[in-house]
Amino acid sequence: MVANLGPGEYISLFGETFIYYLNEKVKLCPGGSKMRKFERLYRELLLSSLNRISIVRQKDLASKCHLSLGLVNKTVEKLEKAMAVEATRRGVRILSPARLLNLWAAERNVEGDIWQSFRLDPLSEVEQDLPRDTLITAFSAWSLLSGCRLAEYYRLYFYVTNRESFNFWLSFRKGKIRKTNPNVFALYADDEHLLQSSEKGIVCVPQIYVDTYAVNGPEAPPFLRDIIQTYPSLSLW
Repeated sequence: MVANLGPGEYISLFGETFIYYLNEKVKLCPGGSKMRKFERLYRELLLSSLNRISIVRQKDLASKCHLSLGLVNKTVEKLEKAMAVEATRRGVRILSPARLLNLWAAERNVEGDIWQSFRLDPLSEVEQDLPRDTLITAFSAWSLLSGCRLAEYYRLYFYVTNRESFNFWLSFRKGKIRKTNPNVFALYADDEHLLQSSEKGIVCVPQIYVDTYAVNGPEAPPFLRDIIQTYPSLSLW
């Protein structure tokens, strides 16, 4: 058992970790930063396709995604078997962005990236008041990009890029934080490419899609359909 009860510090009890803000306890989920490195390659290939770039050199992919060339080649082999891409002498040809997107969506594990979860109401105010260095994803992200709230949702997902800054922001809301029925999910992934591919505090469209697919729920289908309708090249049909 390890305890450190200073404001904004933590206590670990029997494998569960909580962060304390002047006696208010918030659970820190196990794991965090588990977004697998090859997911960066999926993201970059999909962004290239959306930008109408059909062939990308492996060397460029490794550089942009901060990956080894070996991991890039290994991942490309996997995607070739799924008939999503083709390795040529000129580089990786993107055959089916839709196949690639759906493969990523099926493999995406948002739960593994959850760093903190808690309840904070009202959710609409939390959305508008997040720190500037967070990156919104899933339902909130597409609502902001599309300008339309396609269905009512009661969960907020976002990536924290500066944990110290976020903890400082959270400390000012200690009196409102609740432990039961969490509706706020702070994700953390040590992924520079995620940050580079995001704009104005919102992750890129492929990331929004796979995160929405992964968190699921009755509110997810309208959002997924609208993304595909907006970007037909991502549709299987």
